[in-house]
Amino acid sequence: MKINKVTLYAHDLDGMERFYCIKLGFQRLVKSTTGLEIKIGESVLAFKLALPTEQKQYHFAFNIPSNLFKEAKEWIQRHTSLLKDKGQDEVYFESIDAHSFYFYDPEGNVVELIARQSINPIVHADQFTADEILSIGEINLTTDDLLGVGQKLLTLEIPVLNNAKLDETSLNFMGQWNSNAYILLGPAKRNWYFSTKNAVVSRISIVVNDQLHLSIDKNGIFHYQKI
Repeated sequence: MKINKVTLYAHDLDGMERFYCIKLGFQRLVKSTTGLEIKIGESVLAFKLALPTEQKQYHFAFNIPSNLFKEAKEWIQRHTSLLKDKGQDEVYFESIDAHSFYFYDPEGNVVELIARQSINPIVHADQFTADEILSIGEINLTTDDLLGVGQKLLTLEIPVLNNAKLDETSLNFMGQWNSNAYILLGPAKRNWYFSTKNAVVSRISIVVNDQLHLSIDKNGIFHYQKI
């Protein structure tokens, strides 16, 4: 599965542009008074202007080359602080053979950079920059109807990782086992790893495989449309 585009909501588009485009160096594709689009490797991360009182919370991951974890970590630390868990600022996931670290963006989104050792390619680079980011590798989809949304994703041929059963109380990795991209289907009020943030049902739009549009609307209702 490939995540082509993710559209989230933000209260301060100028602040997000300063962080992602000016500070971190990602390429700005589109900017207006109501929206911002940023190139994330082969993917696009977009932000639309949120309503003043709108509650939202997102977690997403960027894929990085399997051999540049240390360089990516040093790059981010020059610009912002890493999140820590029990004094550690990185983690190795044995089940998926991947190294990760986390940080907040200006809107409090939990951003992860992940180096999947057996899937992400090796890239030779003199120094790590935003240009070495490969794609969006994970995006949360938070819902109060986890089993219902999960069943719809299954019918759309987006399986639970390793063909596990849907768990309405926890996080479900939705995608093929050999994929470098997953939809993280989970319930509200679940704490995001390495953070103090809890999941909130939030407006979101996700385009996968250039052929499927998934979204949660302002009422928390899930929609899908084949493109």
